[in-house]
Amino acid sequence: STHRHTLFPYTTLFRSAPMMSRPTRPRPRRSEPPSPPVVVIGASGGVGVGITEALLAAGHSVVAVARQRERLLALAQRLGQPAALQTLPASVASDSAAAQLAAELRARHPRYAGVVVAVNAPRERGRLLDRDEVFLENMLHANVVTHLIAARHLIPFLAEGSPGAMYLALGGVSAEFPWAGYGYVSIGSAALRMALRVLHEECRDLPVRVQQLSLASPVRTHLNRECACSQWLDAGEVGRQVVALLQRSDGQAAVLQLRAGAAQPEPI
Repeated sequence: STHRHTLFPYTTLFRSAPMMSRPTRPRPRRSEPPSPPVVVIGASGGVGVGITEALLAAGHSVVAVARQRERLLALAQRLGQPAALQTLPASVASDSAAAQLAAELRARHPRYAGVVVAVNAPRERGRLLDRDEVFLENMLHANVVTHLIAARHLIPFLAEGSPGAMYLALGGVSAEFPWAGYGYVSIGSAALRMALRVLHEECRDLPVRVQQLSLASPVRTHLNRECACSQWLDAGEVGRQVVALLQRSDGQAAVLQLRAGAAQPEPI
């Protein structure tokens, strides 16, 4: 009994004494893996610059592809040399060039969020009746065949290493209207739209969203701003819609058309 009474005060004191807490070190945060980059082919053109700028503003990293190294350097300088921008001089004008591009992309990153193709040929005014077969073949190659070459190499490339990615080709309003003086552009645009519809059907079993964004008006860019109309689409607006499609499109519609001022493109 005496022994228990002797221990009791010390037991109480022990139990009521505040525990000394060890200083806790903040746990290091796990760094988020970088999001897969987006490839923009034709990034140095007027529309391509708008798309590249919008992607960077939305937090995407971009691999900007164009044929001329000097124009890619000018693009990087215009955008402030962002760390998220990589440039890659390359072409999709031939199978060998497109295969080399796919190999270079594969060597740079293991996965991509998508490929955006915004290429077109310089325009030259003239009636179809006044053009020979060489001119027409060259224009169709530049405006249609080039897109098919890009798709032939880059859609399987995305399906192989980037399931769920988007392959988005841009098209123009001239697919719906005969453009007198530039009839070859209308022919090429109509052919390109049908080509994307065919590719969309052929790729249904692939883990890639294949779509075309058809622009319902000319586009106001930094290259033509002095003579562009206020009713035209703006390159920045096109870029923001491309970002939204990459993030949210379910890929069900083969062709989506974007009108100036519209909240989002509509299937056609």
